Amino acid sequence: MASRFLKTKRRILVVDDDPDIRTFLCDLLSHWHCKAIPAASGWEALEVLQGRPVDVVLLDVAMPIMDGAETLGEIRRLAPNLPVIMMSALMTADLKRHLCELGAQGCLVKPLEREALALALVPYLSKEIGMA
Repeated sequence: MASRFLKTKRRILVVDDDPDIRTFLCDLLSHWHCKAIPAASGWEALEVLQGRPVDVVLLDVAMPIMDGAETLGEIRRLAPNLPVIMMSALMTADLKRHLCELGAQGCLVKPLEREALALALVPYLSKEIGMA
């Protein structure tokens, strides 16, 4: 089973302008045997998506120049079925509803809890995430 999983290592695009959050998420995802691809902006995320396929996107809402909602709109144009999970420290019910209307599959509150992140990702990954 482990060898099969290594052949199908899931690629997760982590988009956040905060380098500490990007590093934390990429390290955690690597620990969970996923390939984390960091992007510091919406523009960088779109460049990544044009160059290589990913399985899911973790996308910060509050970013300079191109915010998460704008980036989500562009992702929907480029990859309509790509799962996108939004992240924000200021997540409200109204913001969550708005982001889901724009095409987000889920929304998480920062600071992220490991369990909440794992639960949000499990539907999009072929193997359950270990939360060790």
